[in-house]
Amino acid sequence: MNISVNRHRVHYLCSSLILLGLVILNVLFPVYAMPTSKADGRSAEITLGVLEYIQEGEIHYSLPLSTDVSMKVSGWVNRVKVKQTFTNNTQGFINGKYHFPLSHNGAVDQMRLVIGERIIEGEVQPKLQAKATFEKAKAAGKRASLVSQQRVNIFTTEVANLAPNETLTVEISYQEKLNYKEGQFSLRFPMTITPRYSPTALSEQVLVGNSASSQSSSESPSRQQRHNHLGIFDSIAEMLPEMLTGFNLNNFAEGAVTDDASSDSAGNIMVNINVELNSGFELGAVTSPYHKIKAAPVVGKQQWMVELDRAVVANQDFVLNWKPVDAAKSHAANHAEVALPLPSMFIQQGLTHQSAELRSAKNSINNQDYYGLVMLTPPQVKTYNGVTPRELILVIDTSGSMEGDSIVQAKQALLSALAGLRTKDKFNIIGFNHQLTKLSASSLKVNSRNIAKANQFVQGLQANGGTEISMALSASLLIQDQSNQIGSENALRQVIFITDGAVANEQGLFKQIEADLGQSRLFTVGIGSAPNTHFMERAAMFGRGIYTYIGKTAEVKQKIEGLLQKIEQPVATDVKVTYQDGTIPDHWPARIPDLYTDEPILVSFKSPAYNQQDIVISGETQGEYWQLQIPNPHQTRHLDNSDIEAPGLDLIWANAQINAIEATQTRANSERIKQQVKALGMKYHLVTSQTSLVAVDKTPVNFTPEFNADYQVKPHLPKGLNKAGVLPQTATSSRLNILIGLSFLLIALLHGLWLKQCLPGQRLTIPKHK
Repeated sequence: MNISVNRHRVHYLCSSLILLGLVILNVLFPVYAMPTSKADGRSAEITLGVLEYIQEGEIHYSLPLSTDVSMKVSGWVNRVKVKQTFTNNTQGFINGKYHFPLSHNGAVDQMRLVIGERIIEGEVQPKLQAKATFEKAKAAGKRASLVSQQRVNIFTTEVANLAPNETLTVEISYQEKLNYKEGQFSLRFPMTITPRYSPTALSEQVLVGNSASSQSSSESPSRQQRHNHLGIFDSIAEMLPEMLTGFNLNNFAEGAVTDDASSDSAGNIMVNINVELNSGFELGAVTSPYHKIKAAPVVGKQQWMVELDRAVVANQDFVLNWKPVDAAKSHAANHAEVALPLPSMFIQQGLTHQSAELRSAKNSINNQDYYGLVMLTPPQVKTYNGVTPRELILVIDTSGSMEGDSIVQAKQALLSALAGLRTKDKFNIIGFNHQLTKLSASSLKVNSRNIAKANQFVQGLQANGGTEISMALSASLLIQDQSNQIGSENALRQVIFITDGAVANEQGLFKQIEADLGQSRLFTVGIGSAPNTHFMERAAMFGRGIYTYIGKTAEVKQKIEGLLQKIEQPVATDVKVTYQDGTIPDHWPARIPDLYTDEPILVSFKSPAYNQQDIVISGETQGEYWQLQIPNPHQTRHLDNSDIEAPGLDLIWANAQINAIEATQTRANSERIKQQVKALGMKYHLVTSQTSLVAVDKTPVNFTPEFNADYQVKPHLPKGLNKAGVLPQTATSSRLNILIGLSFLLIALLHGLWLKQCLPGQRLTIPKHK
């Protein structure tokens, strides 16, 4: 009897231990995946117009009453005003903070705070000074607002002392240049931010002997450590706010997000957009590939009014395209003949934000610098007689942020690229998240067997884990084995990098691309509803390639085929912009990339008033030198579209110059770079990494500001990234943890059945004999 009791005690003790293990597992590995990098515990991405608040130690949520975006396009420049209106529905004063994305090409130069009938204009101050001004006003009970930059394309606005039942409107204005490719202009307005992944210290993985994959890189630890150092974020910009990295499902909006734009259910963040399109030429088509719009020409003018068909959920970037009425005809007419790049230019003299003393001086404008945009249009060339062999490295991001529509589009892009390979080519495929997976240790020849193997490899890819782009760049750009080279001096080594770019260490990755590029060319393909366009455009620029965006599956085949056709051979190389005497203007990009078919380049420049020289553009086309001369900007305000004004070109140049300066930042020159960026921000009235916009009301309205509540808002997931796909978002072994949990549950179930002697073979039944 005692033996039986002790046996039952042992059984119950085992059951208790299993249950305790399940409880511990649930605590350590909750339903959502937690990051294993420095971003441990960070919460969800922030979307457009997110007002954040915390009250009495608990997170509460509020949504903007409205978000209205107005754009005014003039030639190649777009002036954007983002107006977001919030209401304090509480019975006390509140402080607020919200994070939002803006164009990575945008130069933020103006902010207005509208509270009731009061309008408060923002003033640019050095960042620390602006923060101190805001905090002092907040402590004094004054209404105030502060706009600061977290990244080139991510900004934060803070507001203080909003009274009960009071409405707050924040207006932020910025200037940006437009995109032009394949005969059409386009603009993009970001509406949401894909969560950024903060990379782990890969050198630690080397020390503990963590293998990158079953087919890991052949790099030595010292080389890996060097590239890991380059990949870690190293910039004068602030670290991203915690809410911009990682995932926490509790922080996402519960509102019903559907493709029906009229779905304005509670919890949705809705956006209205209208565009005044003054292109300077007769338009043949105005389209938006991802949203429904209403577009109508203005009678008697070369102008169109465009607006969204209705308010939309802020979960996918807005893109607008337009082209001249005769673009198709002119393209077809010139396709059969070789034509030199035809540059065109817009000019502005003086500053957009001038001091009162400068504005009052009547003759001062004649002594001010010129700012301009030059478009370098690649020539239309005949089909090349010879076919240059190439080594094509296809790199695909399989991290958790690619879950859903993004991974489907990326895999389709790979399959389309494989279908476009030629028998003289070689290829390889690299998949990456927080690990590397290669199709082959070295590049393969193009034949039916290898293509079939590659198709099977692509079909087996799944989205999960972190986004360690540094490892993928090392594996794709660096030639590990000389046998990987095709063997021809004229062979093209091209890397097509397919990703959403959801990383926080952009600056370090740019440095790595410059260090490792060699003779390779890097072409980036953006995937998803809200990719990190800033990273991918600049990565392609540093990689001397081009950037392609794919926003929906229906675009994959056409855009990948077009990309492969373009990159067979650059149309113009060694492109330079100089004055007549050979001196170089102050222009950006400083190193002009190669020109490809239908891929012109906009060069922003500054010319001093005393310089009367013409601008000379030169390069090589099919091995032949060419040169073109543009009259100096003092002779004409602009060469084309004489009825179009192009204000704000100084802001675009200054913003590009700041990005160029920050790209050269190292630990040794960090302080000097900060001072240069701050000086440019103050001179041109821009929000930068070292300057902010602050607005303060003179009259105190709150006499107990220490009791203010701080507020926060739930964002939307990017369209196509389902909540079911959020689980394996960051660099974790989440699927393994789930498997472990299920295993424990199965063990517990079997143990319970064993205790009840219900398992097969536990009871021996002896048949009765008659």
